[in-house]
Amino acid sequence: MRWLARNWLYIAMTLAIAAAVHVASVVYLPDLIMARTMAKLAGAGGVNTMLHGARATDASRAVVRPSPDLLYSTCVYDLDKAGGRLRVHADGMPRTYWSVSAFDAHTDNFTVLDDRHARGGAFDVTLAGPDAVAHPGDIRSPTARGVILVRTLIESEARLAAIDAARRGARCEAAR
Repeated sequence: MRWLARNWLYIAMTLAIAAAVHVASVVYLPDLIMARTMAKLAGAGGVNTMLHGARATDASRAVVRPSPDLLYSTCVYDLDKAGGRLRVHADGMPRTYWSVSAFDAHTDNFTVLDDRHARGGAFDVTLAGPDAVAHPGDIRSPTARGVILVRTLIESEARLAAIDAARRGARCEAAR
């Protein structure tokens, strides 16, 4: 007990510092991770433009934990630069599993669309910024910046070229 009485201030300071570091990491780390990811992806393909990546290998790290069974297309979006609204669309997506996911600047996934919910292998969604005037059917992005991730399953090596060609039709552009 004497040790505790003598060192209570050090223990309290250590616990306070640990709590502050924990809260700071929970609040700020996702934003830092996403900012770094968006900068890396935008450096490779620009902003408000769909980048169709090569097949993932054991050295790939543009997407966290990439699967070699998936082809990835990404669009770093900045709704302010797109006039408040961004259209993400494709016709003729391949007859295999695919999904379109939208992530805000805090790493939160706020919408998903996949091949089961789309008609005729097509998708057409419009993101509206948090302060933009949204039209009926628009999906509101919680932040002005974020990432769209399109994943396409390579169900068969024999169909790889056709699947890759079809998913390259996905676009990301300012909405009119």
